[in-house]
Amino acid sequence: MCTTVEDRSALVKRSETAKIVVIGKMDICGEKYVLGVLCLALVVVVLIDGANADSAAADQNYGRGGGSSGMSSRQSRYRSPRCELQRLQAIQPNRRIDAEGGFTEIWEQYKYEQLDCAGVSAARTTIRPNGLYLPVYSNAAKLTYVVQGECVHSEVIPGCPETYQQAAGGQQQQQQQQGGRRADEHQKVRRLKRGDIVATPPGFVQWFYNDGNTDLVLVTLLDTANSQNQLDNQDRDFFLAGNPREAEQKQQQQDQGASSEVNYNNIFSGFADEILQEVLGTSRETVERVKGRNDYRGHIILVRHGLQMIKPLRYEEEDEQQRQLTTTTASNGFEETICTARLRENMGNPARADVYNPQAGYIRNVNRLNLPVLGYLYLSAERGVLYRNAIYAPHWNLYSHSIIYATRGTARVQIVGNQQRQSLFDGQLRQGQLLVVPQNFAVTAQAGSNGFEWISFKTGDNAISQSLAGKTSALRALPLDMLASMYQITSQEALKIKYNRAEQLAIFPSSTLSSCNTYPSKH
Repeated sequence: MCTTVEDRSALVKRSETAKIVVIGKMDICGEKYVLGVLCLALVVVVLIDGANADSAAADQNYGRGGGSSGMSSRQSRYRSPRCELQRLQAIQPNRRIDAEGGFTEIWEQYKYEQLDCAGVSAARTTIRPNGLYLPVYSNAAKLTYVVQGECVHSEVIPGCPETYQQAAGGQQQQQQQQGGRRADEHQKVRRLKRGDIVATPPGFVQWFYNDGNTDLVLVTLLDTANSQNQLDNQDRDFFLAGNPREAEQKQQQQDQGASSEVNYNNIFSGFADEILQEVLGTSRETVERVKGRNDYRGHIILVRHGLQMIKPLRYEEEDEQQRQLTTTTASNGFEETICTARLRENMGNPARADVYNPQAGYIRNVNRLNLPVLGYLYLSAERGVLYRNAIYAPHWNLYSHSIIYATRGTARVQIVGNQQRQSLFDGQLRQGQLLVVPQNFAVTAQAGSNGFEWISFKTGDNAISQSLAGKTSALRALPLDMLASMYQITSQEALKIKYNRAEQLAIFPSSTLSSCNTYPSKH
Protein backbone atom coordinates (compact mmCIF):
# COMPACT_ATOMS: atom_id res chain seq x y z
CA MET A 1 0.00 0.00 0.00
CA CYS A 2 1.22 3.52 -0.80
CA THR A 3 1.84 5.70 2.30
CA THR A 4 3.24 9.02 0.96
CA VAL A 5 2.18 11.32 -1.85
CA GLU A 6 4.14 14.55 -2.22
CA ASP A 7 1.69 16.21 -4.54
CA ARG A 8 -1.84 14.85 -4.20
CA SER A 9 -3.25 17.34 -6.75
CA ALA A 10 -1.46 15.92 -9.78
CA LEU A 11 -1.66 18.35 -12.66
CA VAL A 12 -3.10 17.02 -15.87
CA LYS A 13 -2.72 19.30 -18.84
CA ARG A 14 -3.87 18.82 -22.40
CA SER A 15 -1.88 20.60 -25.07
CA GLU A 16 -4.25 22.09 -27.66
CA THR A 17 -1.74 21.78 -30.45
CA ALA A 18 0.04 18.51 -29.80
CA LYS A 19 -2.83 16.89 -27.82
CA ILE A 20 -0.37 15.47 -25.27
CA VAL A 21 -1.33 14.46 -21.76
CA VAL A 22 1.19 15.76 -19.18
CA ILE A 23 1.25 14.43 -15.62
CA GLY A 24 2.63 16.89 -13.05
CA LYS A 25 5.38 15.94 -10.60
CA MET A 26 4.35 13.14 -8.24
CA ASP A 27 6.24 11.08 -5.65
CA ILE A 28 4.06 8.03 -5.35
CA CYS A 29 4.91 4.63 -3.85
CA GLY A 30 3.98 1.83 -6.15
CA GLU A 31 4.02 1.49 -9.91
CA LYS A 32 0.38 0.36 -10.04
CA TYR A 33 -0.82 3.64 -8.59
CA VAL A 34 1.17 5.66 -11.13
CA LEU A 35 -0.12 3.55 -14.00
CA GLY A 36 -3.65 3.92 -12.66
CA VAL A 37 -3.40 7.71 -12.62
CA LEU A 38 -1.97 7.72 -16.14
CA CYS A 39 -4.74 5.46 -17.42
CA LEU A 40 -7.42 7.54 -15.70
CA ALA A 41 -6.07 10.75 -17.25
CA LEU A 42 -5.94 9.18 -20.69
CA VAL A 43 -9.50 7.88 -20.36
CA VAL A 44 -10.76 11.36 -19.40
CA VAL A 45 -9.06 12.93 -22.43
CA VAL A 46 -10.36 10.23 -24.78
CA LEU A 47 -13.90 10.66 -23.46
CA ILE A 48 -13.74 14.43 -23.93
CA ASP A 49 -12.36 14.05 -27.46
CA GLY A 50 -14.97 11.42 -28.27
CA ALA A 51 -17.80 13.61 -27.02
CA ASN A 52 -16.57 16.55 -29.10
CA ALA A 53 -16.18 14.37 -32.18
CA ASP A 54 -19.66 12.86 -31.75
CA SER A 55 -21.16 16.31 -31.34
CA ALA A 56 -19.49 17.57 -34.52
CA ALA A 57 -20.40 14.46 -36.47
CA ALA A 58 -24.04 14.71 -35.45
CA ASP A 59 -24.42 17.95 -37.39
CA GLN A 60 -22.70 16.54 -40.47
CA ASN A 61 -24.51 13.20 -40.70
CA TYR A 62 -26.95 12.86 -43.58
CA GLY A 63 -30.63 12.97 -42.59
CA ARG A 64 -30.15 13.56 -38.89
CA GLY A 65 -33.37 12.73 -37.14
CA GLY A 66 -33.21 14.39 -33.75
CA GLY A 67 -34.16 17.81 -32.57
CA SER A 68 -37.19 19.98 -33.12
CA SER A 69 -35.56 23.33 -33.75
CA GLY A 70 -33.48 24.69 -36.56
CA MET A 71 -30.88 26.31 -34.31
CA SER A 72 -27.95 24.00 -35.09
CA SER A 73 -28.12 23.96 -38.84
CA ARG A 74 -26.18 27.04 -40.05
CA GLN A 75 -23.25 27.35 -37.64
CA SER A 76 -20.61 27.36 -40.38
CA ARG A 77 -22.56 29.45 -42.88
CA TYR A 78 -20.69 32.21 -44.71
CA ARG A 79 -21.78 35.63 -43.47
CA SER A 80 -21.73 38.45 -45.98
CA PRO A 81 -20.56 41.94 -44.99
CA ARG A 82 -23.26 43.30 -47.33
CA CYS A 83 -26.25 42.95 -44.97
CA GLU A 84 -26.56 46.63 -44.04
CA LEU A 85 -29.59 46.85 -46.29
CA GLN A 86 -31.25 50.24 -46.75
CA ARG A 87 -33.66 49.24 -49.50
CA LEU A 88 -34.92 46.02 -51.08
CA GLN A 89 -36.19 45.51 -54.62
CA ALA A 90 -38.23 42.96 -56.53
CA ILE A 91 -35.61 41.87 -59.04
CA GLN A 92 -35.53 40.30 -62.50
CA PRO A 93 -32.69 38.11 -63.87
CA ASN A 94 -29.68 40.14 -64.97
CA ARG A 95 -28.20 37.57 -67.38
CA ARG A 96 -29.49 35.14 -69.99
CA ILE A 97 -27.74 32.17 -71.64
CA ASP A 98 -29.36 30.79 -74.80
CA ALA A 99 -28.98 27.23 -76.07
CA GLU A 100 -30.39 25.02 -78.80
CA GLY A 101 -33.08 23.51 -76.58
CA GLY A 102 -33.94 26.43 -74.32
CA PHE A 103 -32.38 29.14 -72.18
CA THR A 104 -31.39 29.97 -68.61
CA GLU A 105 -31.91 33.33 -66.89
CA ILE A 106 -29.71 34.06 -63.88
CA TRP A 107 -29.89 36.29 -60.82
CA GLU A 108 -26.17 36.68 -60.09
CA GLN A 109 -25.25 37.01 -56.45
CA TYR A 110 -22.63 39.73 -56.83
CA LYS A 111 -25.03 41.92 -58.83
CA TYR A 112 -27.61 42.22 -56.06
CA GLU A 113 -26.81 43.22 -52.48
CA GLN A 114 -29.80 41.35 -51.07
CA LEU A 115 -28.68 38.08 -52.71
CA ASP A 116 -25.14 38.58 -51.45
CA CYS A 117 -26.50 39.15 -47.95
CA ALA A 118 -28.35 35.82 -48.13
CA GLY A 119 -25.37 34.06 -49.75
CA VAL A 120 -27.38 32.71 -52.68
CA SER A 121 -27.95 33.09 -56.40
CA ALA A 122 -30.89 31.88 -58.47
CA ALA A 123 -31.73 30.71 -61.98
CA ARG A 124 -34.83 30.19 -64.10
CA THR A 125 -34.49 27.61 -66.87
CA THR A 126 -36.88 27.06 -69.78
CA ILE A 127 -36.48 23.74 -71.61
CA ARG A 128 -38.37 23.16 -74.87
CA PRO A 129 -40.05 19.82 -75.71
CA ASN A 130 -37.41 17.12 -76.34
CA GLY A 131 -34.85 19.40 -74.69
CA LEU A 132 -32.13 17.82 -72.55
CA TYR A 133 -30.38 19.89 -69.89
CA LEU A 134 -26.92 18.32 -70.04
CA PRO A 135 -25.54 16.46 -67.00
CA VAL A 136 -23.93 18.93 -64.62
CA TYR A 137 -22.69 19.19 -61.05
CA SER A 138 -22.08 22.26 -58.93
CA ASN A 139 -20.26 23.50 -55.85
CA ALA A 140 -23.55 24.83 -54.44
CA ALA A 141 -26.42 23.00 -52.79
CA LYS A 142 -29.54 23.38 -54.96
CA LEU A 143 -33.31 23.36 -54.60
CA THR A 144 -35.24 23.23 -57.89
CA TYR A 145 -38.98 23.89 -58.14
CA VAL A 146 -41.08 22.95 -61.18
CA VAL A 147 -43.11 26.03 -62.11
CA GLN A 148 -44.57 24.64 -65.35
CA GLY A 149 -44.60 21.39 -67.31
CA GLU A 150 -43.24 17.94 -66.54
CA CYS A 151 -40.01 16.09 -67.20
CA VAL A 152 -37.76 13.14 -66.45
CA HIS A 153 -34.99 13.87 -63.96
CA SER A 154 -32.11 11.97 -62.43
CA GLU A 155 -29.25 12.54 -60.02
CA VAL A 156 -26.07 10.48 -60.11
CA ILE A 157 -25.34 9.60 -56.48
CA PRO A 158 -21.62 8.91 -56.00
CA GLY A 159 -20.72 5.33 -55.17
CA CYS A 160 -24.22 3.94 -55.69
CA PRO A 161 -25.09 1.13 -58.15
CA GLU A 162 -27.18 1.33 -61.32
CA THR A 163 -30.54 0.02 -60.09
CA TYR A 164 -32.59 0.55 -63.28
CA GLN A 165 -31.79 -2.39 -65.54
CA GLN A 166 -33.05 -3.38 -68.95
CA ALA A 167 -34.79 -6.74 -69.05
CA ALA A 168 -33.33 -8.74 -71.94
CA GLY A 169 -34.50 -12.32 -72.02
CA GLY A 170 -34.79 -15.09 -74.59
CA GLN A 171 -34.48 -14.08 -78.24
CA GLN A 172 -33.82 -10.39 -77.42
CA GLN A 173 -30.88 -11.30 -75.20
CA GLN A 174 -29.41 -13.58 -77.91
CA GLN A 175 -29.69 -10.81 -80.50
CA GLN A 176 -27.89 -8.37 -78.21
CA GLN A 177 -25.11 -10.84 -77.52
CA GLN A 178 -24.64 -11.53 -81.25
CA GLY A 179 -24.53 -7.80 -81.97
CA GLY A 180 -21.98 -7.20 -79.23
CA ARG A 181 -24.39 -4.96 -77.31
CA ARG A 182 -25.15 -5.42 -73.64
CA ALA A 183 -28.37 -4.52 -71.86
CA ASP A 184 -28.45 -0.97 -70.55
CA GLU A 185 -28.56 -0.01 -66.88
CA HIS A 186 -28.44 3.33 -65.09
CA GLN A 187 -29.28 5.00 -61.81
CA LYS A 188 -32.83 5.88 -60.83
CA VAL A 189 -34.87 8.32 -62.90
CA ARG A 190 -37.90 10.10 -61.53
CA ARG A 191 -40.77 12.02 -63.09
CA LEU A 192 -41.24 15.63 -62.06
CA LYS A 193 -44.39 17.67 -62.53
CA ARG A 194 -45.68 21.12 -61.61
CA GLY A 195 -45.40 21.69 -57.87
CA ASP A 196 -42.50 19.25 -57.33
CA ILE A 197 -39.34 20.34 -55.56
CA VAL A 198 -36.08 18.41 -55.87
CA ALA A 199 -32.93 18.69 -53.75
CA THR A 200 -29.41 18.37 -55.18
CA PRO A 201 -26.35 18.13 -52.89
CA PRO A 202 -23.06 19.71 -54.03
CA GLY A 203 -21.12 17.46 -56.42
CA PHE A 204 -24.16 15.37 -57.46
CA VAL A 205 -24.57 15.15 -61.25
CA GLN A 206 -28.12 15.90 -62.39
CA TRP A 207 -29.98 16.26 -65.69
CA PHE A 208 -33.49 17.13 -66.90
CA TYR A 209 -35.26 15.89 -70.04
CA ASN A 210 -38.51 17.47 -71.18
CA ASP A 211 -40.58 14.62 -72.61
CA GLY A 212 -43.78 16.67 -72.51
CA ASN A 213 -45.55 18.76 -75.13
CA THR A 214 -45.08 22.16 -73.49
CA ASP A 215 -42.13 24.19 -72.25
CA LEU A 216 -40.66 23.11 -68.92
CA VAL A 217 -39.93 25.98 -66.51
CA LEU A 218 -37.68 25.42 -63.49
CA VAL A 219 -36.58 27.89 -60.84
CA THR A 220 -33.47 26.97 -58.84
CA LEU A 221 -31.88 28.33 -55.69
CA LEU A 222 -28.08 27.93 -55.49
CA ASP A 223 -26.83 28.17 -51.91
CA THR A 224 -23.19 29.17 -52.27
CA ALA A 225 -22.88 30.09 -48.56
CA ASN A 226 -23.61 26.50 -47.59
CA SER A 227 -20.94 25.08 -45.27
CA GLN A 228 -20.38 22.21 -47.73
CA ASN A 229 -19.07 24.64 -50.35
CA GLN A 230 -15.37 25.11 -49.63
CA LEU A 231 -14.74 27.31 -52.69
CA ASP A 232 -15.66 30.99 -52.87
CA ASN A 233 -19.23 32.29 -52.96
CA GLN A 234 -19.51 32.04 -56.76
CA ASP A 235 -21.67 29.22 -58.06
CA ARG A 236 -19.73 27.01 -60.48
CA ASP A 237 -21.29 24.51 -62.88
CA PHE A 238 -19.19 21.61 -64.19
CA PHE A 239 -20.73 20.02 -67.30
CA LEU A 240 -20.05 16.43 -68.37
CA ALA A 241 -20.84 17.06 -72.04
CA GLY A 242 -21.16 19.72 -74.71
CA ASN A 243 -19.45 23.07 -74.83
CA PRO A 244 -21.70 25.47 -72.92
CA ARG A 245 -19.04 28.10 -72.29
CA GLU A 246 -18.15 28.53 -75.95
CA ALA A 247 -21.82 28.78 -76.87
CA GLU A 248 -22.19 31.54 -74.27
CA GLN A 249 -19.10 33.38 -75.55
CA LYS A 250 -20.31 33.07 -79.14
CA GLN A 251 -23.57 34.66 -78.06
CA GLN A 252 -21.71 37.49 -76.32
CA GLN A 253 -19.62 38.10 -79.46
CA GLN A 254 -22.79 38.38 -81.53
CA ASP A 255 -24.35 40.74 -78.99
CA GLN A 256 -21.29 42.91 -78.38
CA GLY A 257 -19.16 42.41 -81.50
CA ALA A 258 -16.23 41.45 -79.27
CA SER A 259 -13.67 38.75 -79.80
CA SER A 260 -12.51 36.43 -77.05
CA GLU A 261 -10.50 33.29 -76.69
CA VAL A 262 -12.43 30.02 -76.87
CA ASN A 263 -12.77 28.55 -73.39
CA TYR A 264 -14.12 25.00 -73.34
CA ASN A 265 -16.30 24.31 -70.32
CA ASN A 266 -16.81 20.54 -70.65
CA ILE A 267 -14.99 18.90 -67.71
CA PHE A 268 -13.32 16.41 -70.10
CA SER A 269 -11.93 19.12 -72.37
CA GLY A 270 -8.94 19.93 -70.18
CA PHE A 271 -7.53 16.40 -70.12
CA ALA A 272 -4.98 15.10 -72.62
CA ASP A 273 -6.40 13.08 -75.52
CA GLU A 274 -4.17 10.07 -74.90
CA ILE A 275 -5.22 9.91 -71.23
CA LEU A 276 -8.90 9.91 -72.16
CA GLN A 277 -8.33 7.31 -74.87
CA GLU A 278 -6.75 5.05 -72.27
CA VAL A 279 -9.26 5.49 -69.44
CA LEU A 280 -12.36 5.45 -71.67
CA GLY A 281 -11.04 2.71 -73.94
CA THR A 282 -12.12 4.46 -77.11
CA SER A 283 -10.77 6.11 -80.28
CA ARG A 284 -9.28 9.57 -80.72
CA GLU A 285 -12.26 10.61 -82.83
CA THR A 286 -14.64 9.68 -80.04
CA VAL A 287 -12.49 11.57 -77.54
CA GLU A 288 -12.79 14.68 -79.73
CA ARG A 289 -16.57 14.35 -79.58
CA VAL A 290 -16.53 13.77 -75.81
CA LYS A 291 -14.55 17.00 -75.42
CA GLY A 292 -17.20 18.85 -77.44
CA ARG A 293 -14.79 21.08 -79.32
CA ASN A 294 -17.11 21.53 -82.29
CA ASP A 295 -20.35 21.43 -80.34
CA TYR A 296 -22.18 24.75 -80.39
CA ARG A 297 -25.57 23.61 -79.06
CA GLY A 298 -25.06 25.02 -75.57
CA HIS A 299 -26.08 23.58 -72.19
CA ILE A 300 -29.56 22.49 -73.38
CA ILE A 301 -29.69 20.32 -76.50
CA LEU A 302 -32.57 18.96 -78.57
CA VAL A 303 -32.92 15.19 -78.84
CA ARG A 304 -34.70 15.09 -82.20
CA HIS A 305 -36.13 11.58 -82.02
CA GLY A 306 -36.72 11.45 -78.29
CA LEU A 307 -34.63 9.98 -75.48
CA GLN A 308 -34.92 6.29 -74.66
CA MET A 309 -34.29 5.17 -71.09
CA ILE A 310 -35.45 2.68 -68.49
CA LYS A 311 -38.24 4.13 -66.37
CA PRO A 312 -41.40 2.91 -64.63
CA LEU A 313 -44.79 3.40 -66.22
CA ARG A 314 -46.71 6.44 -65.04
CA TYR A 315 -49.23 4.44 -62.99
CA GLU A 316 -46.39 2.57 -61.28
CA GLU A 317 -44.80 5.88 -60.23
CA GLU A 318 -48.16 7.12 -58.95
CA ASP A 319 -48.55 3.94 -56.88
CA GLU A 320 -45.06 4.47 -55.41
CA GLN A 321 -45.86 8.08 -54.52
CA GLN A 322 -49.10 7.01 -52.84
CA ARG A 323 -47.23 4.41 -50.77
CA GLN A 324 -44.80 7.11 -49.64
CA LEU A 325 -47.71 9.30 -48.54
CA THR A 326 -49.29 6.54 -46.46
CA THR A 327 -46.02 5.29 -44.95
CA THR A 328 -45.17 6.55 -41.47
CA THR A 329 -42.43 9.17 -41.32
CA ALA A 330 -41.19 8.19 -37.85
CA SER A 331 -37.40 8.21 -37.79
CA ASN A 332 -35.33 5.36 -36.42
CA GLY A 333 -32.04 6.68 -37.79
CA PHE A 334 -31.86 4.07 -40.57
CA GLU A 335 -34.92 4.92 -42.68
CA GLU A 336 -32.74 6.09 -45.56
CA THR A 337 -29.29 5.54 -46.91
CA ILE A 338 -27.75 7.96 -49.36
CA CYS A 339 -28.35 5.54 -52.25
CA THR A 340 -32.09 5.30 -51.54
CA ALA A 341 -32.63 8.86 -50.35
CA ARG A 342 -35.80 10.63 -51.40
CA LEU A 343 -34.82 13.77 -53.28
CA ARG A 344 -38.27 14.92 -54.42
CA GLU A 345 -41.41 16.16 -52.70
CA ASN A 346 -44.63 17.54 -54.18
CA MET A 347 -45.83 20.86 -52.81
CA GLY A 348 -48.82 21.39 -55.06
CA ASN A 349 -51.50 19.35 -53.30
CA PRO A 350 -53.79 21.46 -51.04
CA ALA A 351 -54.83 18.28 -49.21
CA ARG A 352 -51.31 18.14 -47.72
CA ALA A 353 -51.19 21.80 -46.68
CA ASP A 354 -49.79 22.73 -43.27
CA VAL A 355 -52.05 25.79 -43.04
CA TYR A 356 -55.39 25.89 -44.86
CA ASN A 357 -58.17 28.46 -44.88
CA PRO A 358 -60.95 27.89 -47.44
CA GLN A 359 -61.53 31.66 -47.73
CA ALA A 360 -57.87 32.73 -47.77
CA GLY A 361 -55.57 30.02 -49.22
CA TYR A 362 -52.98 27.55 -47.97
CA ILE A 363 -49.30 27.10 -47.12
CA ARG A 364 -47.19 23.96 -47.54
CA ASN A 365 -43.76 23.52 -45.95
CA VAL A 366 -41.02 21.07 -46.92
CA ASN A 367 -38.14 20.67 -44.48
CA ARG A 368 -35.85 18.01 -43.02
CA LEU A 369 -38.77 16.40 -41.20
CA ASN A 370 -40.65 15.38 -44.36
CA LEU A 371 -37.69 15.38 -46.79
CA PRO A 372 -34.69 14.21 -44.72
CA VAL A 373 -32.07 15.11 -47.34
CA LEU A 374 -32.74 18.77 -46.51
CA GLY A 375 -31.14 18.17 -43.12
CA TYR A 376 -27.96 17.42 -45.05
CA LEU A 377 -28.28 20.54 -47.23
CA TYR A 378 -29.50 22.89 -44.46
CA LEU A 379 -32.31 24.13 -46.73
CA SER A 380 -36.12 24.12 -46.75
CA ALA A 381 -38.97 25.59 -48.78
CA GLU A 382 -42.46 27.03 -48.45
CA ARG A 383 -45.15 27.15 -51.12
CA GLY A 384 -48.05 29.53 -50.62
CA VAL A 385 -51.34 30.29 -52.35
CA LEU A 386 -53.36 33.38 -51.43
CA TYR A 387 -56.84 33.86 -52.82
CA ARG A 388 -58.12 37.25 -53.96
CA ASN A 389 -57.17 40.05 -51.51
CA ALA A 390 -56.18 37.54 -48.80
CA ILE A 391 -53.42 38.53 -46.37
CA TYR A 392 -50.37 36.65 -45.13
CA ALA A 393 -49.99 38.00 -41.58
CA PRO A 394 -46.81 39.89 -40.64
CA HIS A 395 -44.16 37.41 -39.49
CA TRP A 396 -40.41 36.85 -39.37
CA ASN A 397 -38.11 33.87 -39.92
CA LEU A 398 -36.12 32.88 -36.84
CA TYR A 399 -33.20 30.94 -38.33
CA SER A 400 -33.09 31.68 -42.04
CA HIS A 401 -33.24 34.11 -44.91
CA SER A 402 -36.23 33.68 -47.22
CA ILE A 403 -35.90 34.02 -51.00
CA ILE A 404 -39.36 34.50 -52.51
CA TYR A 405 -40.12 33.77 -56.17
CA ALA A 406 -43.57 34.76 -57.46
CA THR A 407 -45.00 31.93 -59.57
CA ARG A 408 -48.39 33.50 -60.37
CA GLY A 409 -50.34 36.70 -59.78
CA THR A 410 -49.41 39.84 -57.91
CA ALA A 411 -49.17 40.83 -54.26
CA ARG A 412 -48.42 43.92 -52.25
CA VAL A 413 -45.44 43.03 -50.07
CA GLN A 414 -44.02 45.01 -47.17
CA ILE A 415 -40.71 44.25 -45.43
CA VAL A 416 -39.67 46.04 -42.24
CA GLY A 417 -36.23 46.06 -40.57
CA ASN A 418 -35.03 47.32 -37.20
CA GLN A 419 -33.40 50.63 -38.16
CA GLN A 420 -35.76 52.32 -40.61
CA ARG A 421 -38.93 54.18 -39.67
CA GLN A 422 -40.34 53.18 -43.05
CA SER A 423 -40.42 49.78 -44.71
CA LEU A 424 -37.42 48.55 -46.70
CA PHE A 425 -39.82 47.38 -49.38
CA ASP A 426 -43.40 48.42 -50.05
CA GLY A 427 -44.48 47.49 -53.54
CA GLN A 428 -45.75 44.88 -55.93
CA LEU A 429 -44.17 41.49 -56.31
CA ARG A 430 -45.16 40.18 -59.73
CA GLN A 431 -44.95 36.81 -61.43
CA GLY A 432 -41.34 36.00 -62.35
CA GLN A 433 -39.76 38.39 -59.83
CA LEU A 434 -37.50 37.54 -56.90
CA LEU A 435 -37.33 39.17 -53.47
CA VAL A 436 -35.14 38.42 -50.44
CA VAL A 437 -36.48 38.69 -46.89
CA PRO A 438 -33.44 38.78 -44.55
CA GLN A 439 -33.47 36.79 -41.30
CA ASN A 440 -35.66 38.38 -38.57
CA PHE A 441 -36.97 41.10 -40.90
CA ALA A 442 -40.78 41.18 -40.69
CA VAL A 443 -42.80 40.65 -43.88
CA THR A 444 -46.45 40.69 -44.90
CA ALA A 445 -48.24 40.19 -48.23
CA GLN A 446 -51.70 40.91 -49.60
CA ALA A 447 -52.81 39.20 -52.79
CA GLY A 448 -54.13 41.17 -55.74
CA SER A 449 -57.48 40.72 -57.44
CA ASN A 450 -56.27 37.59 -59.27
CA GLY A 451 -54.64 35.96 -56.24
CA PHE A 452 -50.98 35.26 -55.59
CA GLU A 453 -48.76 32.16 -55.55
CA TRP A 454 -45.12 31.84 -54.55
CA ILE A 455 -42.29 29.49 -53.70
CA SER A 456 -39.99 30.57 -50.89
CA PHE A 457 -36.55 28.99 -50.48
CA LYS A 458 -35.16 29.18 -46.94
CA THR A 459 -31.56 28.90 -45.77
CA GLY A 460 -32.36 26.64 -42.82
CA ASP A 461 -33.36 22.97 -42.76
CA ASN A 462 -36.28 23.49 -40.35
CA ALA A 463 -37.08 27.17 -40.76
CA ILE A 464 -39.51 28.49 -38.16
CA SER A 465 -41.54 31.68 -38.45
CA GLN A 466 -43.20 33.77 -35.75
CA SER A 467 -46.43 35.58 -36.57
CA LEU A 468 -47.52 38.98 -35.26
CA ALA A 469 -51.25 38.32 -35.58
CA GLY A 470 -53.67 35.45 -35.15
CA LYS A 471 -53.37 32.20 -33.26
CA THR A 472 -49.86 31.45 -31.88
CA SER A 473 -48.84 35.08 -32.50
CA ALA A 474 -46.23 36.84 -30.38
CA LEU A 475 -48.83 39.38 -29.21
CA ARG A 476 -51.23 36.70 -28.07
CA ALA A 477 -48.50 35.23 -25.85
CA LEU A 478 -48.16 38.51 -23.89
CA PRO A 479 -50.24 39.49 -20.82
CA LEU A 480 -53.22 41.74 -21.56
CA ASP A 481 -52.13 44.55 -19.22
CA MET A 482 -48.70 44.54 -20.80
CA LEU A 483 -50.22 45.18 -24.24
CA ALA A 484 -52.32 48.02 -22.85
CA SER A 485 -49.33 49.61 -21.12
CA MET A 486 -46.79 49.35 -23.91
CA TYR A 487 -49.16 50.65 -26.60
CA GLN A 488 -50.93 53.17 -24.29
CA ILE A 489 -54.36 51.82 -25.15
CA THR A 490 -57.38 50.68 -23.15
CA SER A 491 -57.77 47.12 -21.98
CA GLN A 492 -60.69 46.74 -24.40
CA GLU A 493 -58.52 47.73 -27.37
CA ALA A 494 -55.75 45.44 -26.14
CA LEU A 495 -58.30 42.62 -25.99
CA LYS A 496 -59.22 43.22 -29.63
CA ILE A 497 -55.58 43.21 -30.73
CA LYS A 498 -54.95 39.98 -28.87
CA TYR A 499 -58.04 37.96 -29.79
CA ASN A 500 -59.70 39.46 -32.91
CA ARG A 501 -58.02 36.80 -35.11
CA ALA A 502 -58.04 34.23 -32.32
CA GLU A 503 -59.04 31.23 -34.42
CA GLN A 504 -57.13 32.05 -37.59
CA LEU A 505 -53.55 31.04 -38.30
CA ALA A 506 -51.09 32.88 -40.57
CA ILE A 507 -53.39 33.66 -43.53
CA PHE A 508 -56.58 35.71 -43.32
CA PRO A 509 -59.36 36.58 -45.78
CA SER A 510 -59.62 40.32 -46.31
CA SER A 511 -62.43 41.98 -44.35
CA THR A 512 -62.81 44.59 -47.13
CA LEU A 513 -63.07 44.45 -50.89
CA SER A 514 -60.08 46.75 -51.37
CA SER A 515 -57.52 45.71 -53.92
CA CYS A 516 -53.79 45.83 -53.39
CA ASN A 517 -53.48 47.89 -56.57
CA THR A 518 -54.54 51.11 -54.77
CA TYR A 519 -51.11 52.09 -53.42
CA PRO A 520 -48.15 53.84 -55.01
CA SER A 521 -45.46 51.50 -56.33
CA LYS A 522 -42.03 52.90 -55.43
CA HIS A 523 -39.93 49.90 -56.48
